[in-house]
Amino acid sequence: MNKKNIAILSAILAVSTMKLSAGNPERQGQAGAAQLTINGWARSSGWGWANGGGVSGIEAMYMNVAGLDRSAHTTEMAFNRTQWLVGSGIGINNFGFAQKIGDGDKGTFGISVMQFGIKPIDITTEQNPYGGIGTYRVNMTNIGLAYSKAFSNNISAGLIVRAVNEGIPDARAMGMSIDAGVQYSSTLRPTSNKIKQNDVKFGISLKNIGPDMVHRGEGLSYKATLQNGTFEKTLQSKVDKIKLPSLINISGSYDIRLDKGELYNNKLTVGFGFTNFAFSANQTTLGLEYTYKNFISVRSGFVHQKGVFDKENRTSAFTGLCAGLSYDIKTNSNLVSIDYSYRATNPFNGTHSFGLRIGLGGNE
Repeated sequence: MNKKNIAILSAILAVSTMKLSAGNPERQGQAGAAQLTINGWARSSGWGWANGGGVSGIEAMYMNVAGLDRSAHTTEMAFNRTQWLVGSGIGINNFGFAQKIGDGDKGTFGISVMQFGIKPIDITTEQNPYGGIGTYRVNMTNIGLAYSKAFSNNISAGLIVRAVNEGIPDARAMGMSIDAGVQYSSTLRPTSNKIKQNDVKFGISLKNIGPDMVHRGEGLSYKATLQNGTFEKTLQSKVDKIKLPSLINISGSYDIRLDKGELYNNKLTVGFGFTNFAFSANQTTLGLEYTYKNFISVRSGFVHQKGVFDKENRTSAFTGLCAGLSYDIKTNSNLVSIDYSYRATNPFNGTHSFGLRIGLGGNE
């Protein structure tokens, strides 16, 4: 890693540390649009926040949008299905599409859609506290438009704007959020040997920045009899604005070649991530990924948060452990990837994600 690259990395670190604090667990639950903090993609969620510097392609639209343009393919499509906290009745569908612009030197445009499927909830009233009068559903959908560009072999940046929609049939909130990210990669020991290049990766992403959201709708109104009056009047409840769950993630990774000589069939990647949340305790992630001949990958990670080992006072259902695997089927310049990840929880029976990704054209 030359002096110029070290200077760039130091500058990025200096800017990022200005945003860091100790987190704010006392504000847990005070933000809205919590779905923005959920990773519904199987490949990246298998080792938590550890790969924000190396993630590429469609899944970068969640982890670090700067990696969207680092895909080796001209066109990408992906679909993921997540069984969230198995037993809760919550399913998450993620769809993504990415397309390089021009000859690939003008950046990459991407679209991502995240939609929640939540089992019906019984309608209850003061007269019918046990239900039996029908059901309703909670609707949550996020749609993002992204652009990313690699300015050199080492640096890329990106931006994604999301439309956020959540609510029930008679009360709803809509908003907008912006994510921005930067990725930097370099070679630890540049030599004439081209086997291992860009083995050091670093990334910073700032997520969920936007104006406050407000719930509106008929569900916030009610009929009341005015004091000393003989008639009813419809009154509107006053609701507070809700802030978006903003966060900043800093992550880095290093690729270790396990082969000797001219072979590079076995690669072990060590990743580290730190995530600063505005409305909950910070998280520190350590992850590992082993890749064999670039078609089989096995990964695991541990996400540490204050109180994660305290069963009585833990504020999250997640217990830290995550793991996953991927199988990449390559034909010429095209690729089909099958991904899976698991995240341990207590209670519930974990979170399972399944993904299918198709890459067309390019150099891979």
